[in-house]
Amino acid sequence: MRRSALLLFGMVTLPGVLAAQLVPGRDLLSFPLGLTSEAPALGTTAGFGLWNPASVLVPDGSRARFAVGTMSAPVDLAVTAQLATVAGRWRDGTTVAIGIAHAAVNDLLRTDSDPQSIGDEIQYATTLVSLMAARRLGPVTLGTALRVRSGRLDNISRHAVSVDVGVISRGLGPRDIRLAASSFLASAASNEHERAELLTAIDARLAGTDSLRTSRIGASYTAGDGLTRETFGYAAARWARLEGRVGAARTEAFGHTNWRGRLGVAFHHRGYVIGVAREEGAGNLSATYQFTLSSVVK
Repeated sequence: MRRSALLLFGMVTLPGVLAAQLVPGRDLLSFPLGLTSEAPALGTTAGFGLWNPASVLVPDGSRARFAVGTMSAPVDLAVTAQLATVAGRWRDGTTVAIGIAHAAVNDLLRTDSDPQSIGDEIQYATTLVSLMAARRLGPVTLGTALRVRSGRLDNISRHAVSVDVGVISRGLGPRDIRLAASSFLASAASNEHERAELLTAIDARLAGTDSLRTSRIGASYTAGDGLTRETFGYAAARWARLEGRVGAARTEAFGHTNWRGRLGVAFHHRGYVIGVAREEGAGNLSATYQFTLSSVVK
């Protein structure tokens, strides 16, 4: 959730905030972290496995993948995030990976009865560590993740454990239709610790028969109990080493609807993939920027 919402901390007490969010920082994971304007459930460009553990699969012919990413936002949002995933492929084709994602809000000032700040800044951050596995079974890739998330709000720190599953199906029909679905932060006691999201996506080839020269169109839907609901439509094209994607996301949250444009570009070269993406801000807020870098080891 955006910084403007976080400023409401000065209007409520800490116990009131924690009653709605027992593990602080869940809303910091509503940004499209590690994605190059992709549908979250189909976010395979960098292979972080954050939104769908099946996307962490190391491709055939490679032994490992390393991926890092960052998100930055201007001062009116002041949200930053960092991601990293290391994945290795076993001889039987199973990929095992570990990933970490951290997001925080900067410059949350502590005030009293006037705008003058007092004491240290309020800490608001979350860290998510994921142990993941993925395996391809014919045209279907299955994945699972054990996640531990910690959140901090001022001097209060709490933790939660979740188990997620995901699936990606490829090559359906003459249009090479891809289907994907996954859970995100699904806890056995989700009402008390985490609010699980369900992510779904579909895309299909519009033109081209070679994966290096093709265009695609797709859509995704994300829903969670008590969280935002997002519908995202996009078009993508790749020509040799260059890949581009453009789309629009419609988000419903707290009775409000926002539209945000997304634009992403990825450059492929000798096993390396560099991705840059931009997401428009809701209302008059500034845009956020994503950067990803991944490499496979043969």
